[in-house]
Amino acid sequence: MIKDKNIVVLGGGTAGWLTALYLKIIFNQCNITLIESKKIGILGAGEGSVPVLPKFLSELGLKLPEVIKSTGGTLKNGICFENWNGDGKKYFHGFDVKNSLNKFKIPPYFSNDCYDYYLKHLINNNMSFDENTYPNILSFENKIDLDNMSYSYHFDAHKLAEYLKKVGQIRGINLYYDEFKNVKTDEFDNITALNFESGRSQSCDFVFDCSGFNRLLIGKYYKTKWIDYQKHLPIKKAIPFFLKQDESIKPYTQAIAMKYGWIWKIPLQHRYGAGYIFDSDYISDEDAFNEAKEMFPEIEYTRTIKFDAGRYEKVWYKNCIAVGLSTGFTEPLEATSIWIAIMQLYNLLHFLPDIFNKFNHRKDLYNKITSNMNDSILNFLYLHYITKRNDSLFWREFKKKNKPPKDLENLFYNIQQSNINIFDFNFKSQNDIFSFTSYLQVANGLELFNESFNLNSYDNLIPSQQEYNITLKNHIKNAIDHRQFLNSL
Repeated sequence: MIKDKNIVVLGGGTAGWLTALYLKIIFNQCNITLIESKKIGILGAGEGSVPVLPKFLSELGLKLPEVIKSTGGTLKNGICFENWNGDGKKYFHGFDVKNSLNKFKIPPYFSNDCYDYYLKHLINNNMSFDENTYPNILSFENKIDLDNMSYSYHFDAHKLAEYLKKVGQIRGINLYYDEFKNVKTDEFDNITALNFESGRSQSCDFVFDCSGFNRLLIGKYYKTKWIDYQKHLPIKKAIPFFLKQDESIKPYTQAIAMKYGWIWKIPLQHRYGAGYIFDSDYISDEDAFNEAKEMFPEIEYTRTIKFDAGRYEKVWYKNCIAVGLSTGFTEPLEATSIWIAIMQLYNLLHFLPDIFNKFNHRKDLYNKITSNMNDSILNFLYLHYITKRNDSLFWREFKKKNKPPKDLENLFYNIQQSNINIFDFNFKSQNDIFSFTSYLQVANGLELFNESFNLNSYDNLIPSQQEYNITLKNHIKNAIDHRQFLNSL
């Protein structure tokens, strides 16, 4: 048991407080201190995540009703992509189905885990995912099913941070408000104290850099190597804004393709958090806002956020680990930022003996795992941009100017040939977020499969599509209306 160490989290927000709360559990006999800036605000105009967030919050001892009520939150079944091929159509990337809804088998070869073959059968028979898969039907009827669907949250980022802060203080996490100035280090360049503008100094045995895009320690102080993703994902600016909520609250995020990027639309109980994320090489901030205003006349300009897609090669350097936006960023297309932060914290459990060892080399493995997670996100996000849309120079030039990541090149050829199975995916570890079925959903939505799948020997799918449809209808009848669920809390 590690005792009496001073662990400091530099930065608040969602990543900072999730980190501090988790550290309070795994190092429960150490002093956990979080330093938060009052000058640096919280990004986000409503936010979302993936199913690991409810699981993680539950492990922190936080319950769904309390989280929803405290954050103005809603539930999320997946993401609806609208007009990405420029034809007005939409497709849905849903979270995983569970229990009886995922019990496909193909005797005598496979006794379970054959949902991907069901999706291939739908593709071969030109059958709509919207009418034959549970996440799609459920979501477009504005329903939820906590028992048979993986789910996540939409939340007000400011309210979530305040809620986590309140919980953290109750649990004994020390909180100070101050502005970072510089660090004090030992002869090996390990950080021994953080100095602040007030004159205060905070000693530390280990520090977590949760300073967001400021990247005060891992970037500005240690200057670790930056791996640029811009040659693959050129989106670099976002203009957030708010929209009025509809009468029926959607249990999914909307991603609406525009001429120079896309608009996110995240439903909260009291409003939509939204914004236009775009490639500023093609359009000015003013013109981007005006394009969004044509779609949503009621919006008002708030601010422009600038970011660079990429990651740090080493997020654990000396006695400092960066978590959250401090580690890097791709873009918000599949809401992966919090997932990265949580997986970093989970992975830390396998490195506990090395945390306070100044000369350990195990951090190299931790950095490699984190790099692989970020790279797997890059691959999947790039796939979303391989569209038929050609109504602007941005879309016409995208594939020519922005080369696919190396790991995606061969895979994309196999996708076009409709010749992929689970072993085509170079899953480097259990930390990969996007499964084979995720790729099937997006590739099918973008109409990337040019041939039929060869399903010889795999036609004996149980249940059949007709049998499964009966099961779907029964579950839909029993599913809960999203707004009614929220009202019941």
